[in-house]
Amino acid sequence: MIQIFKNPQYDFIGKRKYTFILSAVVILVGLVSLIAHKGPRYGIDFSGGSLVELHFEKQIEIAEIREKLSNIGLQEAVIQEEQGTQYNYLIKTLPKEGIGIKISKLFTPPPIVEREELVGPSISAGFRQKAFLVIALSMLVMLIYISIRFTFRWGICAIIAILHDVFVVIGILSIMNKEFTLLTIASLLTIIGYSINDSIVISDRVRENLRGLRRRVLPEVINTSINQNLSRTLLTSLTTFFVLVILFFFGGRAIHDFAFTLLIGVVVGTYSSIYTLSALIIEWEKVSPTKSARR
Repeated sequence: MIQIFKNPQYDFIGKRKYTFILSAVVILVGLVSLIAHKGPRYGIDFSGGSLVELHFEKQIEIAEIREKLSNIGLQEAVIQEEQGTQYNYLIKTLPKEGIGIKISKLFTPPPIVEREELVGPSISAGFRQKAFLVIALSMLVMLIYISIRFTFRWGICAIIAILHDVFVVIGILSIMNKEFTLLTIASLLTIIGYSINDSIVISDRVRENLRGLRRRVLPEVINTSINQNLSRTLLTSLTTFFVLVILFFFGGRAIHDFAFTLLIGVVVGTYSSIYTLSALIIEWEKVSPTKSARR
């Protein structure tokens, strides 16, 4: 295997206090953003309603669009200019069938209706419940798996590390004012799988070294294990990151936010597998050492 580092001896565990502070600050800023935005900015999948995307031949003011919409009783519609495109505008209203054509006819010349989606309130509420259930079940299954493969303590710390990744990603999406859609949930589940995979690889190495390096204390064993896997961790993360960068810039608008979420997740997941999980294990052992640690 390609080695980025030859015999690295970095003290990752020694920096855990700083990483705790960094994680706390990022999560806190994300929470403040969520409070300021009154929760996540749900897309039509979760909030329900009609979404129409119009393409105009030239720049048009949002105030002018709203004035036209008021003629058909849609003055309360949410209007925003679509990022990354020219002369495209998104209009979100209460659920109404065929609203795209009605809106288009308000303008001269009429804009092109590039997209029209309709989701009823009951369907969107069901989506929200199922999204939460899927994430909760995935966490439960991972907790059971890691507890059986390693220990219950290790499983709890792994789940906390995953929740850390999810909260950081959601916070950054809120700061960037990104919509939360079904694709966002898919990307979060992908991030969860990615993060736990790297954590399990490092955990396996720790377990092996605990048998072979019996005279060393746990922080030294974990540090050694992380350094031994450092090249593999970074190579995996970099190759995944480069693919996502290509998808982000050239994959089209349909997967733009999906790729953006995964880009954040890969960075956060790599950081978390190196620092968060191991640091949590060390702190738990300090507070309540296991029998093997006391010996």
